[in-house]
Amino acid sequence: MKIHSLTALRFFAALGVFLHHFHFYEHTSSHWLQLTYKAFFEGFVGVTFFYVLSGFIISYSYHNQAIRRPYTTGEFLFNRFARLYPVHFLTLGAALMAYYGWSNLGSVESGVIAANAALVHSLVPDPAYFFSINGVSWSISVEVFFYLAFIFLFVRLRTRYLAAVGATLAGFIAYLLAGPLAGHPLNGWTFYINPAFRAVDFIAGMLIFRLFISDRFRPTVSQSSAMEVGSLFLLAAFAYFGIKHIPMAWRYDLFYLIPMMFVVWAFCHGQGVISLLISKRFLVWLGEASFSLYMIHQIIIALALRNTPVDINSPNQVLWFVGVTTLTGVVVSVAIFEMYEKPVNDYLRGFWRRRNTSSLQAKTST
Repeated sequence: MKIHSLTALRFFAALGVFLHHFHFYEHTSSHWLQLTYKAFFEGFVGVTFFYVLSGFIISYSYHNQAIRRPYTTGEFLFNRFARLYPVHFLTLGAALMAYYGWSNLGSVESGVIAANAALVHSLVPDPAYFFSINGVSWSISVEVFFYLAFIFLFVRLRTRYLAAVGATLAGFIAYLLAGPLAGHPLNGWTFYINPAFRAVDFIAGMLIFRLFISDRFRPTVSQSSAMEVGSLFLLAAFAYFGIKHIPMAWRYDLFYLIPMMFVVWAFCHGQGVISLLISKRFLVWLGEASFSLYMIHQIIIALALRNTPVDINSPNQVLWFVGVTTLTGVVVSVAIFEMYEKPVNDYLRGFWRRRNTSSLQAKTST
C-alpha cells in the first residue's frame, strides 16, 4: 500500500533538484535573478529527502512484503535493481548521445563507462567518475550501496543499535566537518556523494519507519496538519538561514538532515491538510514519474541550452527558459514512465514471480 502524500512529495523533491541544475545564469548581473538563483540552488537538498525517504519506504515495503509471504534476499534485490537499472541504462545511453554523439564515443574512457553502467562510480572520489556521463546517476549508485547495506547489516539490527550506528556516524561526520576536513578540496565527494557518509540519511529513514510502525504515536488530523505545516516552515527556515550563514560542506547533507526527517515523519501519516491536498491523483502520478524526471532532467537542460540562446541578464528570458524547459522535462519524464519505466518494471517483477512459480511447481511435482 502506497502512502500517497510521500509519493507526491517525490515530485517536488525531483523538481527542486531540477531547478538546482539551472546553473547557466549563476553570474547574472540582475539582482532579482541572483536571488532566484540562490533559492533554486538550494534545491539540491531534494537528494537528502530522497535518501531519508528511501530508508523509510524500503523498510515499509520490505515489512509489508515479509508479513504477507516469504520475501527472500534475492527477490528484494531483484526488485530494487529492476527499479533502477532500466531507467539508468536508458538515460546513460541518452547522455552519451547528447554529450558525445556516435562519432566521439571513443573519447570516453571505457573504465568510466563501465563504472557508471555498473553503478559503482560514486565510490570513486574523482569527478571524472562520480559525475560522469549522466551526472545525476551518482545518487542511484549510492542507492545500490544502501540496498546491500539494508540486507547485510541494517535489517538485522535492533532499533537501539541502528540508532547508535546512525548517531555515531552523524557525530563522526560533524567532527570531520568542524576540524580535520574543514575546507578540504574533496569535501564535495566526502560529504555529498560518499555512500558511507550518506548512509546517515538512509538510517534516519529506517528509524522513522520503526517509530511509525511501533504505534507509539498516532496523530489526529489536526496534529498531522500542524506537523506538516511546521515541517515545511522548518525546512524553509533552515534553507533561509543556511544560505546566509552555513558553509557549503555542512549544507551538503548533515545540516538539512533534521528538517528532512521531520518532513518525512510529518507526511508519512498521510492525514494532514497538506497531505490531502497533494494526494490527488495527478500529483501522485507525477510523483510516480519522479525517478524518470530526476534521471532525465540534466540532459534536457543541456540540450535546451545548446539550442536556445538566453540573455542571462534578462529576467524574462531566463524565467521563460526555466519554465519551458522544466515543463518539457516533466512531459518527457511522464512519457518515459508510462511507456518504458513502468512496463519494464512490471515485466521484470512478473518474470521473477513466474520464474519462482515454475521452480516451485517443478519441486512439487518431483
